[in-house]
Amino acid sequence: MTDRTALHAAARGGDADAMVELALLLEGGITGDEEDGDPHAEVERWLGQAARAGNLRGVAELGAFLWHVRQDEQAALPWLTRAADGGDAGAMAVLGDVHDFLGDTDLARRWYGAAAALGDAGAAANLAALNRLIN
Repeated sequence: MTDRTALHAAARGGDADAMVELALLLEGGITGDEEDGDPHAEVERWLGQAARAGNLRGVAELGAFLWHVRQDEQAALPWLTRAADGGDAGAMAVLGDVHDFLGDTDLARRWYGAAAALGDAGAAANLAALNRLIN
């Protein structure tokens, strides 16, 4: 489902997958030239609704959004942890990034390792780099 009008209708109708897809579509269209306040507010709103509905991808994407866009690790950590505990490798990799940034190399290695074990190549590379720095 990629038609924006159909995505809006499905998201408004409560389809959590459509909420996530719509949020990602909207985020991809943000140019930085928007004049209407916070251009990310609608993205965050749709991801938040999907996450609160229990959509694992929505939980992971909201956590990543809060970390990468809002740069708010305290808000991001609970969502990322919930998604990682649910088996989302991308959330595990982002948790590795967050903990690496915060200086907790043990947790960074744990999460990078978990994501790498699920096939996340970026997490595997980050784990290898972190191990080289530590050893």
